[in-house]
Parts: sequence; structure tokens; C-alpha cells
Amino acid sequence: MNHLCDLPSLDNNAININDEERGVLNVFKQRYESVLHLENNNARGCGGASLPPCTDDKSNNTNGVSIAVGVVTKEGIMLQHPKRPLSPAPAPTYIISHDKLPHSGVRPLDDITLYRYLLADRQKDGTFDMELSYNRLIAALEFRKEYKSDIIVNNLVSSNVPLEVQKCQRYRIGIWAGVDHQFRPVVFERLGQFFSSGNATKTSQEEWMASYLYFLETHFAKMRESAQSNGTVVDRIAYFADFQGVVTSIFNRQIWKVIPLLKVLVKAVECHYPEIVDHIILFNVPRVASAAYNIVKGFLDPVTAEKIELHAGLPIDRFKEMMSVDVIPLEYGGTNEIAYPETSLI
Repeated sequence: MNHLCDLPSLDNNAININDEERGVLNVFKQRYESVLHLENNNARGCGGASLPPCTDDKSNNTNGVSIAVGVVTKEGIMLQHPKRPLSPAPAPTYIISHDKLPHSGVRPLDDITLYRYLLADRQKDGTFDMELSYNRLIAALEFRKEYKSDIIVNNLVSSNVPLEVQKCQRYRIGIWAGVDHQFRPVVFERLGQFFSSGNATKTSQEEWMASYLYFLETHFAKMRESAQSNGTVVDRIAYFADFQGVVTSIFNRQIWKVIPLLKVLVKAVECHYPEIVDHIILFNVPRVASAAYNIVKGFLDPVTAEKIELHAGLPIDRFKEMMSVDVIPLEYGGTNEIAYPETSLI
């Protein structure tokens, strides 16, 4: 969250959206900041509830959605938004102390972060479902507090990755190869080898979840790094998964042990990190793997599923459309000599 904050000469609220979208974002931001204001008052002993339910006695309509103009305390009292501006909240920051956050995880958020959650529940007709987005955001903040995501951010900044996370990273190999033509960080992963390795059952589900959280928070760290280097807003990555080895996983039936783990990670974690991947390219995907893919696709977020491209072989031309050859690893036809080890077998 707030991955573009505190970067010199970069406006972390500079989103390329039209006036109508800006209007929806402003209302969403006002609603969230009313919660933040109540949370701050609660922390100062002023009373009030920190997280009002998503119910409203009064509503407006913007862009086809119902928007609450009041919040409800835990005692059931409707609090209207103040008629005068709220006292200024602290500025949003990328790094924040986990221990200083309230139980709800609520903290100041920049426009780019807020808009990600709006986009996650945008309807096909272009309207926004603000209730779903609000619920998703509040749940994500609570999740971050419970699973100590902000400690992970601090650990990544200080290169202090726990040994158990490093172990999982050896069992499931992925590399950050550089950035594409749009300055989006590029990750390549040996997903087929992971499916066939049997590694999914060789460590606990809790350790896999911790490792996945480090992977997702690394998305933000890499986007931040690219934005700082290139002086532009970077809010997406591009993901490339090599399915070579997936046939072996079908024959040795290891793939059916991986899918439950993937389902848990998607359902328990990924929903709290919406709209951070722009393209998902799966390559070396054999026809026989289509059944397994359809199972995985069934529990993916529909917005995420629409971003997936399947390629039977090595789509070098597609790679070159998206990135320069010095980003593409050597074995895929590029000139990038970055270390890209085989998946560790236990």
C-alpha cells in the first residue's frame, strides 16, 4: 500500500482518470477518511466506533452506485459527515509501524491505493460497486494488521527475509528480470516445475502463506523502485509463468496436491492485493494441461482471469512486444544472464 509515497518529484495522487472517475474516487476517499477520522478520535479517547458497518440510512447516487453519506457507530447512532472539513490526517507513507496501527489496520491512504480497490469491483458496464470496494478495502486493512504485512514491508526494505521464506522461495522459483516497455516490473516463474516437484506438501501452509505475502509485497517494492528510477507512476507488474514440467505433474499426480494450496492462497490472500498485475502470460502450456488450468481459473478473481494469456510454446515475439531482449532470460531467447535456477527438489 502507498508504494509511491515519499518519492521526490512524483505525485502519488496523479492518476490518469477522467472527471467522472475522479468524482467517484473523491466520494470513496471521503467515505474512507471519515472512518480514519473516527479511528483517530477513538485513539485519542474521543469515543465513536472505528469501523462503521456498511449500512446507511441516507444515500446519494454516483455513477450508478449507492454511496453512504453517513456512518453508524457500534451503538447504532448515525454520524453525518462533518459540514466543515475534517482536521488534516497524517500524510500517507509507504513504511508504517505495525505496532502503532489500530486493530483495524486503518491508516492514511493515497489516491492510487484507493483507486485500486475501486477498480477491483468495477462492473462490466463501467460503473463502480462502492459497497464491495469499501468492504474489500476494510477487510484488506484488517488482514494486513493480522498477518503483519507492514513488518514484511520493513523487512524487505532492510533485506531481512526470514529463513523459512527463503526456503519456500527455493521450492518455488521466480525471478524479477527487469522492467517492460511501460516500466512495469517483470517476473518469470518456473510454475510447471513447481507443480511436478512435490514441494507444495513439503512445508506447512502457514509458511507458504508467509512466502506468498513476501512475494506480493515485493511487487510493491519493485514498482516503487521502477517509479523512482524512471520518474513515472508504476502501479502494475507483468507476470510470466513457464509451464514446462506440467505434464510430468499430471502423470505423477503432484498437480492435484498443488491446486488446493493455490486455492487457499488465492482465496485467503490475493483478494486483499487487487489490481497489481497487468498481464499474466502462461507459456509452454500443453493441451493436456487445459483441464487443470480450467480448475485453477474457476477460483480466480474474474478480473484476474481476464488478464491471462495461454501460449502452447515459447512466445518470443510476444515477449519482445512487451520488453527488450535484455530483460528476457537467455533460455527464452533473450540476452538476460540473470541467475534463474531450476526448482529445488526435496
